[in-house]
Amino acid sequence: MSLATRPDIDPIALMEAAKEQCKIPIKLSWENVTFDAQIKTTKADRAANPHLGATKVLNVVKGVSGFAAPGQATYIMGSSGAGKTSLLNILADRVTSATKTYLSGNILFNDEVPVNKETFQKYAAYVMQDDVLFATFTVKEALTFAARLKLKSSIDVQDTLVDQIIEDLGMRHIANSQIGDVHRKILSGGERKRCSIGVELVSDPSVILLDEPTSGLDSFKAQSICMLLHRLARNKGKTIVSTIHQPSSASFHYFDRLILMADGHIVYQGDAKQSIDYFKQIDRPVPAKTNPADFFMKLLSINYPKQQADEEKIAYLNQYYHALLEKKVKAENRMIRLDSPKELGADAINHKAPTNVQLQQLMHRSWTLVKREPRLFRAKFLQTGIVAILMMACFFQVNGFYQDESLTTGEVSAQNMAGAIYFMTVVQMFLNF
Repeated sequence: MSLATRPDIDPIALMEAAKEQCKIPIKLSWENVTFDAQIKTTKADRAANPHLGATKVLNVVKGVSGFAAPGQATYIMGSSGAGKTSLLNILADRVTSATKTYLSGNILFNDEVPVNKETFQKYAAYVMQDDVLFATFTVKEALTFAARLKLKSSIDVQDTLVDQIIEDLGMRHIANSQIGDVHRKILSGGERKRCSIGVELVSDPSVILLDEPTSGLDSFKAQSICMLLHRLARNKGKTIVSTIHQPSSASFHYFDRLILMADGHIVYQGDAKQSIDYFKQIDRPVPAKTNPADFFMKLLSINYPKQQADEEKIAYLNQYYHALLEKKVKAENRMIRLDSPKELGADAINHKAPTNVQLQQLMHRSWTLVKREPRLFRAKFLQTGIVAILMMACFFQVNGFYQDESLTTGEVSAQNMAGAIYFMTVVQMFLNF
C-alpha cells in the first residue's frame, strides 16, 4: 500500500460531496493563533540565564493559521513539545482561561461562527486520548446511554441510530460484550477506542477532534482506526482533526491532509501525498523505502533547551513554509465556502435530555453496576452498616453527656445534630467515591 497509488485530494469536490452526505457540513479554520503560558523557572534555567526571574513565558503555539475541511481527515504531527496537542485543545476551546496563560487569534466554523463552548457542543465532538467508559456497560448499552442523555427523539429512533453506529463501526460481533477496565480486560484497545468514537457519533457531530487515537495500539489496530476515520470523512462528510504520534506507513496511507509542527510553528500543511514532493523540493528528501512519518518525526525533532542547530532548523523550515505554502493554504481556505450553520437550522440543536430522563438513566446505570458487581455492592452495604452502628454508639442520647449551663437544651441538640449530619455526609462521600 503506497501513497503513490492514491489519487490527489480535490478539496472542492470533497466539499460538494460533504454537502450531500452531512446535514451541517462544517469547515474549521483558525488564523494567527498564539498561546503563551507562564511557568516557573528551574535552577538550570536560572544558571543558564542569570537575568531570569522566578517565572518565564513559554511560547507554546506561535501565530499559526490553517483549516480543516469537511470530507477530509486532517492529522497534526510533530515531536514532543511541538504544540500539536495544545493546538487541538485550542481548536476545541478546552484551554483553561487561567490568569497565567495568554491566548489570541480567531477560530471559526464556516468563516462566521466563533468557536466557544456553546457552539462547539452544537457542531463538534472531542474524543480524549484516555477512554472514559463505564466498565460494566456493554458496547450497545454505552451507546444507548449516550443517546438517552444527548437526544430528545423517540426511543425507537434512538435505538435505530445506535444499531446503525454499531454497524458503521464494525462492532456488531462485540455489541453485547462488556467494556471492562484496567483490572478486567475484555475489549481490546482498538475496540475501546471505536466505542469512544461511537459515543461521540451519537449526537451526529459535523466536526470530530481526536487526541492521539492510536496511542497504545499495535500497527494493525492503529491502521483500522485511521481507516475508520477516513470512512467517516468520505462517507459521512465529517470534518476530522486528529493529533497522531509516529503512525505506520499503512496508517499514513489514509491521511488526507497533513499538518506538521515544530516548536509551535506549522512547517507544512496540505495534501499528505504531496508532502513527500514538498520536502524533496526544499532539499530534505524522504529516503527511498522509508516510512514518511518516521522521517518527518526525525526531521522535526527539537532538543530542549534549544541549541544553535535547532534554531537554524526551525528558521529553515519556517522560511520555506512562508515562501512556498502559506499563500497557497490561504487561497485554498478562501475557495472552500460553506453556508453559515445558522442558515442550515443548526440553532435548534440541543444535545441535552430533560432532567427526569437524566436522573432515570443515572439510576439505571447504578442499578446495572449493582447487578454486575455484587461483591462491590455487598462491601458497600457492609461498610454502611458498620458505620451506622458506630454512629449510633457515638450520638445516641448524646445530650445527656453534654453539661453546659450557658447553653439551652435546644442549642445543644442543634449542635449535636449538625455534628451528626456533617459526620454522616463525610463518611458517605468517602464510602461511595
